[in-house]
Amino acid sequence: MLAGWIRGEPADPAPAGLDVRQTGRMGLRLVAAGCAAVLFAGIVAAAADGQSAGPGPSVAARSRASRAAHNPVPPMPRVPRAAPAPRAARLLYPLPARAVQPEPCPAPPIPLGPAGPPLGPPRVAESAIPWPALPPRRHVDLTPILGKGIWLTLWPGSTLDPARVVAQARAAGLTQLWVRTGGSDQGFYGRRDLAGLLPAAHRAGLAVIAWDFPHLSDPAADARRALAAARLGVDGFSADIETTAERTYLTARRVAYYLALVRAEVGSLPVIATVPRPTAERLRTYPYAAEAPYVDVFAPMVYWSCTEPGAAVAGAITALARLRPVAPIGQAYDMGSEGGRHGLPSAAETWRFLDVARRMGAIGASLYDYESSGPQSWRALAAYPWP
Repeated sequence: MLAGWIRGEPADPAPAGLDVRQTGRMGLRLVAAGCAAVLFAGIVAAAADGQSAGPGPSVAARSRASRAAHNPVPPMPRVPRAAPAPRAARLLYPLPARAVQPEPCPAPPIPLGPAGPPLGPPRVAESAIPWPALPPRRHVDLTPILGKGIWLTLWPGSTLDPARVVAQARAAGLTQLWVRTGGSDQGFYGRRDLAGLLPAAHRAGLAVIAWDFPHLSDPAADARRALAAARLGVDGFSADIETTAERTYLTARRVAYYLALVRAEVGSLPVIATVPRPTAERLRTYPYAAEAPYVDVFAPMVYWSCTEPGAAVAGAITALARLRPVAPIGQAYDMGSEGGRHGLPSAAETWRFLDVARRMGAIGASLYDYESSGPQSWRALAAYPWP
């Protein structure tokens, strides 16, 4: 379990019990002085069903004291109780979830297309980017990331039906919607979508987290889109920081500078780093540690393809939990076009992903993405009993 970020799990509710003490049955008997009495008394005891979440441990308990003032651990928030998610009538699969092997696997090979053009020089040279100072101590409420969620990949010309999305999310017991609002290539375009979605989502008790795809050619320009989203009333901001294969100018200096600016722009909103799944190779090359001081949560993209989903998410949480709380993103799309397993994940795979994530201490989990997902993903997502 992800020790430190969540202190234990809420106990399973005790079954309601009935303690009835009753006298024996007595027959009616005629007597000269009167009649017999029947004594009947009952005591009914019912167990309460509830939960609480306490704050995580101090930074000093898990890192060097010299960094404690700059790299605080956000306290665990209390789960909101205003709009409780519907509870599944029965489990879709047994718990704990059994390991499941994705099929059909291995993935059929696909011919490699032509390599894209090499990255040209960035708009802002590496030498012109300062190393940022570590951020001051802060209090960040992580409630928007708790529980289950779904990602929406919207584009400047996308059509969004807020009422439909919100109704489907509530019916599935979700607590958050992750909505693409911009990127380096498109700029910020989320104003219209957020104007319709935010009021409907908030009335339904759903958090809305804006996400953005920065290429980091000009980190300061990328960071300004976070401020644009924050001003519209979103509940959090997630930076999708990809690798050079996705044409990102990925260096520790650029990432730290960009996230320091985002941190300053959004104030007390939670900042989430959406990052590649930390494989052994990526742990050597990707700047997870450079991102950690400026973000509040890591959201690794655990798209398992032919990997056992429980093993994939367990590895990601183990690697990142020492840095920040983790809210992994599971696969709900067909990876065939990018060399992965063909077809959508099964309900059993999604169930296994969610269960291992929760048991490993993830504060939440979500699926990517709404537009590509099938009924099997939604069936597992809705039925899984995330506290």
